[in-house]
Amino acid sequence: MKAAVLKNYGTLPEYQEFPEPKPKNYDELLVTPIASSVKRLDVIRAAGKHYTKFSELPAVMGMDGVAKLDNNSRVYAMGITGMMAEKALIDQRTMTVLPDGLDAGLAAALPNALIGSDLALLERGKIKTGDVVFINGATGLTGSLAIQMAKLRGAKRVIVTGRDPIKLQHLKDLGADLTITTNQPDNSFVKELINAYNQSPFNLILDYLWGHPAELIIEALRRIRFLNSLKYISIGSLAGEGISVPSQLLRSKDLELIGSGIGSLDPNAVQVYMQKHLTEIFDYANQGKLSMELKSFPLDKISSAWISAPAVITI
Repeated sequence: MKAAVLKNYGTLPEYQEFPEPKPKNYDELLVTPIASSVKRLDVIRAAGKHYTKFSELPAVMGMDGVAKLDNNSRVYAMGITGMMAEKALIDQRTMTVLPDGLDAGLAAALPNALIGSDLALLERGKIKTGDVVFINGATGLTGSLAIQMAKLRGAKRVIVTGRDPIKLQHLKDLGADLTITTNQPDNSFVKELINAYNQSPFNLILDYLWGHPAELIIEALRRIRFLNSLKYISIGSLAGEGISVPSQLLRSKDLELIGSGIGSLDPNAVQVYMQKHLTEIFDYANQGKLSMELKSFPLDKISSAWISAPAVITI
């Protein structure tokens, strides 16, 4: 079969022949993949920079994806073997059936983005109807999905930051009520944050940037008179790994600073979330209530897709 194959860590996957996998027990199902997403985790893992390693190389890429069964129904599943291939193995006990009409590429990309958005809102943020959500660095794939999921979960108002003016305008179409550019002097940015809070006191922050923008948010929070408790959730660190937080801020404000990631979640949180919510969210997407801008590549262009990640591979 043809597949996206990684030969060595630190190299790009290549389109080439690879042995077709064979089921080893009743629960393993041989399927025909039709879409799989290239995620940041995939790229880091293939580069050899992630703590998890492949059991052996060469290896087929694609941790999860959408596949067609023998009865022509389509399912989303984690791959026992790599999903960027003409054939793959999945565990039939954990697959989720797609509704008719849902785009396979969107279905393949949604689950990973949901972990960094909706799962964080639900499990770490405990979002409830009427919350005001502030999202730092919302112009990426996961951040833009966080806007939409926050609104679907009942957020009264969503405030976002970002650098690209065109993308910020697009975020308003997705449900953002207020956009703040990070491409301005620090003092101006801090003042805008303070004004945004005074107009609509936010009680939940999702941060995909960290680094210097987070320090400016911390400075704004230091100057604000809190009207409610505030939970600050770090999800990404695109702007830097470290920040300085004044001790007095944590003592004088009702502020909770936490993270959301595999290590901070219950070991079964992702599986439980997918079982409980994925079918519902696929239905939302099929009704046009969720939107993601995706770059799509055929399987034989895997090297180009890898460089362009995040992206979707169609098989």
